[in-house]
Amino acid sequence: MNTSTTPRIPRLSRTQRLKAKSLLAMEYRPSEIADILGIHVDTICRSLLPAGCPHRRDEKGDIWIIGTELSAWIQQLERPKNPLGPDQAFCLSCRAAVVIQKPLTIQPTSRVLELITGKCPKCGKPINRARARHIEVTNDNPTD
Repeated sequence: MNTSTTPRIPRLSRTQRLKAKSLLAMEYRPSEIADILGIHVDTICRSLLPAGCPHRRDEKGDIWIIGTELSAWIQQLERPKNPLGPDQAFCLSCRAAVVIQKPLTIQPTSRVLELITGKCPKCGKPINRARARHIEVTNDNPTD
């Protein structure tokens, strides 16, 4: 049983977040929102509402959710993306961005990409990073 006072932030799939963008500026019942987003009604009542989903209750106690407000709230729940620096890779073991100190191998994977393989400075496990290839242009046919 969860005894913490702060509700858990709900996780919605990319498809559900995209479907939420199509909601209109009108009041929906939780069952209608559940049908549109493809989630269970209990997910709305037990997860979204306690986490701060904008809604109102009428005099009968029914829950009404304005579609555009829900859409904006869901979009602000998305985690900000932290791009890696040019000399960093993400270690799956440490779950953190680390600096590639000495790349072990740099191998081309396609015409435009190369794969850099190194070791994590924290745990020593292999880390990989794909980057754009630096292709040297040579001029074999001078026009002079």
